[in-house]
Amino acid sequence: TSYHLHFHQQFIMAKRTSSLSDNSNDRDKNSKNKKRKKNKNKRPKQQDAPPIPVTVLSGFLGSGKTTLMRHILTSMDHGLKIAVIVNDMAELNIDGQTIKSATNNITATKPKVVTLQNGCICCNLRGDLIREIYRIQQLGQFDYVLIESTGIAEPQQVAESFCVDPETMELAASELLNGDDQNNSPNVTDKMLLNAANLDTCVTVVDALHFPKYLSSLNRFKELFDDGLDHSKSPEEGEKSISQLMMEQVEFANVIVLNKIDMVSPEKELNTSRAIIKSLNPKAKVITASYGKIDVKEILNTGLFDLAQASESPGWLLSMKEHGISGAPGEADEYGVSSFVYSSNRSPFHPYRLHKFLSQFFCFADKWNAASSSSSSIIESKTDEELKALDQQYGRILRSKGNCWLAGRDSHIYDWAQTGQIVALQPGRPWFCTLPAEEWGDDSLLSKEDREAIEDTFYRQDESGNKIPFFFGDRKSEVVFIGTDLKQEALTKALDKCCLSEEELQNHDTNLPHGTYEDPLQPNLVECDGVRSLFMVVRHGQDQHFHVPRGCSFTIQNLSLLTHDDAPYYSSVGSVGRYKVRVWLDKTDVTKRGVLLATLRPDNYEQHSMCTTILPCDVNGGEMDANRRLRIEVISQRRIIVDDDMIAKGFDLMRLCEVHVTGKVEPLPFAEDDMDEEEAMTDEETVDDEDEKASESQ
Repeated sequence: TSYHLHFHQQFIMAKRTSSLSDNSNDRDKNSKNKKRKKNKNKRPKQQDAPPIPVTVLSGFLGSGKTTLMRHILTSMDHGLKIAVIVNDMAELNIDGQTIKSATNNITATKPKVVTLQNGCICCNLRGDLIREIYRIQQLGQFDYVLIESTGIAEPQQVAESFCVDPETMELAASELLNGDDQNNSPNVTDKMLLNAANLDTCVTVVDALHFPKYLSSLNRFKELFDDGLDHSKSPEEGEKSISQLMMEQVEFANVIVLNKIDMVSPEKELNTSRAIIKSLNPKAKVITASYGKIDVKEILNTGLFDLAQASESPGWLLSMKEHGISGAPGEADEYGVSSFVYSSNRSPFHPYRLHKFLSQFFCFADKWNAASSSSSSIIESKTDEELKALDQQYGRILRSKGNCWLAGRDSHIYDWAQTGQIVALQPGRPWFCTLPAEEWGDDSLLSKEDREAIEDTFYRQDESGNKIPFFFGDRKSEVVFIGTDLKQEALTKALDKCCLSEEELQNHDTNLPHGTYEDPLQPNLVECDGVRSLFMVVRHGQDQHFHVPRGCSFTIQNLSLLTHDDAPYYSSVGSVGRYKVRVWLDKTDVTKRGVLLATLRPDNYEQHSMCTTILPCDVNGGEMDANRRLRIEVISQRRIIVDDDMIAKGFDLMRLCEVHVTGKVEPLPFAEDDMDEEEAMTDEETVDDEDEKASESQ
């Protein structure tokens, strides 16, 4: 996609306060040219000019970024010559035009306004941002650069443009290849942005009136700020979560301007918002303002930004380091904002129980992403009384972050990330106990102390305080919770109930078959490679996604149905009646279209023997390039009516029955690579035969 960039190279010249001589209009053209040439010759070369400091302004549309920008440019307090870069997602950069018109009568500074539009500077316009700052620094006429980013920009990605990362290295290399290096420097790093500019301050402007609403919003960015997006060029940008973007902008900032305080009443609400911001980013300086009027020295030439410190500034990370596994509570301030660390005492979460508990408060990210809009249908609707009861029982959870151990998914850490009403549990790195010590990390990054700290996680303390090896290695769960009026004891007890009991833990094994535990979370992909027997459990709402790589095949040999309708929570359920279970093999794991493998009936306690071989998915991007899916469908002779009494007793179609799938993975009789070699050999033999016949005839 071609992004048309309109770089307005026009300088907005200020009117001088001192009077100009009357004969200034009589200067001839030659003297002007001479002076212009003289000034041009005085411009310092790029390598001699010091790096120019930069402040980045982030914030949503309507937070007051442009108003703050105007205040900075019209201020007489800083005495700086400022170049302005304005980013907008739309083709028409309104903010850039507004700033230009507002600075026509500036007397203290002479700003240059460059507009980057039709894209975002944290992604598809990142290269243009780097090039523009580089050119401004080469001019040698400005003391400072002020960047107003679009509301959807992620400040961490913008900050990475000022560091040595793979993308900026690639951009610098492209500058050299294009012959754009005026200094003829052979070193790629000479063209890096860090040599031309240094990021001085990251500022986030927050709308004090709407801040609490944004933090708990289920909306996508495009649903609240549609005016700033060009869907034809960047349709995926507007799909981001409002609450997640707000959290990222707050957690990464050095200075947070809580703007529009004149519109917030009573004052307690403002103080609560300020306390929430401090809990989310304790290291940031929080400034309150109306109409963007602040002391400009609070955000210019502060020297506050440091990438390493910014990466460690989020409140959840500081709480994790401060409280550790002790779970000590954070000190609640007078507005009830606090934090604490939950630790699972070396027992994994049961995925079904954890999903059921979290579903009371949050919508899971995979479900939110799959929905066409953030309507109330993607999260169970609750009455105000139910929400109030949850707040009274547990408090209001604003942010939670950490990692967890899930039973049945024992090979990898699962990253826990929750913002507002959206929570995500995603697989991260493997547990250290599953890797040899030499694969824990690069020796240049892991010190001896780091390795000793990792080894310590393989042990636990007994009642006497002695260290004993833990059977499950370094596996554990640690999650930081930040919120208002948090009930730590109630939350801890509820989360403990989500873990495996002592009896379940004794029977637990890290190599159990896929789907052993009832698991409504986003499914893992099963790789059907090597030579082995494969066993999977499929339930209603718990599909099994699998991938057959090149050179292998997966043969389904047996299907067996196991019912749980004798369980206590189904003993009084007569409304289910007679039912049957259909087993489907879907061609892809996206659409429910596939082959009916079997129909199983509980009355017959049916097992179904079969021999269905599934060939490799097309790794070359053909129409078969997709993961397969096994799923079941419960068909009842009568409509299943689930009432409150059934729910109270634990009724769930996922727990009604399960289908056990038995099969084997084995290599194909000949791999496709071998087949290609055989075909090549056959072609060579054919050529040799033809040459021999030609020689004989000759």
